[in-house]
Amino acid sequence: MANESASLIQHSISGSSFGYSAADIDYLAENGSTEYTLVTLLVDESPSVGDFKTEMEDCIKKAIEACKMSPRVDYLMVRLVAFSRSLREIHGFKELSSIDISDYTDCLRISGSTALFDASVNCIEATCAYGKDLVANDFDVNAIVILVTDGMDNASSNASSDVSNSLKKVKKEESLESLLSILVGVGVRDYHGVSDYLDNFKQDAGITQYIELKDADEKTLAKLADFISRSVSSQSQNLGTGNCSVPLNI
Repeated sequence: MANESASLIQHSISGSSFGYSAADIDYLAENGSTEYTLVTLLVDESPSVGDFKTEMEDCIKKAIEACKMSPRVDYLMVRLVAFSRSLREIHGFKELSSIDISDYTDCLRISGSTALFDASVNCIEATCAYGKDLVANDFDVNAIVILVTDGMDNASSNASSDVSNSLKKVKKEESLESLLSILVGVGVRDYHGVSDYLDNFKQDAGITQYIELKDADEKTLAKLADFISRSVSSQSQNLGTGNCSVPLNI
């Protein structure tokens, strides 16, 4: 594959004021693989994350570095999104091999509140839309969406039912061979009720898996990075089987 990344093209999402960017499909058709696993990593950057901002950024770096060591590296595209009151795309879907890990230094901007449902809807809808475009251009595509937060939604215009509808849309439109969705509650030890809240969100929305990390220290987030990379690799290895990867343990 070429070392240079395709230019990222801006796309809109019907009914949303916030779209997404992604690699130019014509470029991929000429220079890339015939199959991709789309990886979306959504990371909370609300004020409560401020105490472990650096550790969270290191987690992102370690996860992407580990994915770069995967035998599936040439078949992975990654989108990194941060959210507080609003959504902020750090970068759109781009080939993993073109990512510079140093770009993730100080990538989180702590502010605002927690619009978890809005951000989740965007990430699922963007994955669905781009996957549909890739499939229309004869690519085989599956995806994994990982949502990382430490708190409850308090700023969304969408509800958990809208997240559920977005996940159902993926299946109805058959825009992806399969979609593995993972919700991660991190550093929830000191927040009363967050554990039950996020578990209920997982159930209400129909998210595949919920994992919980009581702490948000360097050691715990290193385990999260390993879990993310293994989950990405496992889902990518399942491309072509018609099935999702079996959820892994952290």
